[in-house]
Amino acid sequence: MNFLLMEMTHLRYWMPLVIEGNRRKIQSTFYIGPSHKYNCPMRHEAVLRDLAQSHNINILPLSAVKSSCGLLFSSEKTGINIVKEAKNTKKIVATYQTDFIESYHLYVDHVDHVLMPSKFCAEYYGLTTEKNLFLGISKYDIDLDKERILEKYSIPRDSKNALIVWPKRRDEGQVDMEKIFLALESQGYTIIIKTRGKDPLTNEAQQKLKDTGNFYFEDTSWHPHTTQELLEVSDLVINFGSTTIEECVMQDVPLINFDIKPEFRNGNKKQFRVTHDYLYNYNYCVDMPKSFTVPQMIAAIGHLTTADLSSEFKEARQKHLFDYKGSCKTILDMLLYQP
Repeated sequence: MNFLLMEMTHLRYWMPLVIEGNRRKIQSTFYIGPSHKYNCPMRHEAVLRDLAQSHNINILPLSAVKSSCGLLFSSEKTGINIVKEAKNTKKIVATYQTDFIESYHLYVDHVDHVLMPSKFCAEYYGLTTEKNLFLGISKYDIDLDKERILEKYSIPRDSKNALIVWPKRRDEGQVDMEKIFLALESQGYTIIIKTRGKDPLTNEAQQKLKDTGNFYFEDTSWHPHTTQELLEVSDLVINFGSTTIEECVMQDVPLINFDIKPEFRNGNKKQFRVTHDYLYNYNYCVDMPKSFTVPQMIAAIGHLTTADLSSEFKEARQKHLFDYKGSCKTILDMLLYQP
């Protein structure tokens, strides 16, 4: 099996497939190329070496993919021009969050299959072709150990944890973050901030969090990915329209959401201002207005952390995503043994 790796964030999709391949004694190869982003593999060579050693992965330069054979996995439009040159491969694109909404047309004609989250998503966004496969999402085919994660990040075992998925810098000023902190701290929550490497908090803000017994993370771990690990140890999520809602639904973590995403971005009007909007229409999510009060926030926290929401999560998965284990086995069975 062959994997294009130009962004470290793609490892959350590739590693579960590699592990399943190893169970079948199938050799995996990563073809590494630069993205010139915060998650560029060239900036994380030590991590890749460790993964390669522990999971028996070959590491080759991106240019070598042209002579590869077998299955070739890539993510969305990343490296699609290189993928097209790999003539002796079965080409599979794994969709990434909801990026497929805008990039699907850029790769669908050049690959054999597209791994979509669900038939619902394909139909909802008008992306129905015979190349779509609805076999689940590989990144959720992973075992997360809560006790190990708490120890890894030195998070107290007896704490109530609220994960704030930090908004993009573009949107930061739209919500009073101090009021969010006040509401959470008044209810005894430890606050865990997760942001991306390209949207870091100031050093002063990071230090303030640490000084008050709270936590700050960027992309600390690529496999398992930091966000998935932190969700596993969190009782509640504060979201700002991020596609992290998909991970919340898959991992049964309730959320308070602030709808602050702009309609126009980079001068262009978005056809879908908020993606996965259907996932917000369940009782595991409270939509909070930007003009919220601390008592409103406290009431929402109380509701979400005391109600039994398991049936809501299950219904959302069944209707919009998928609700079964073993996606990697299903994916490889389909790709390796179909005619």
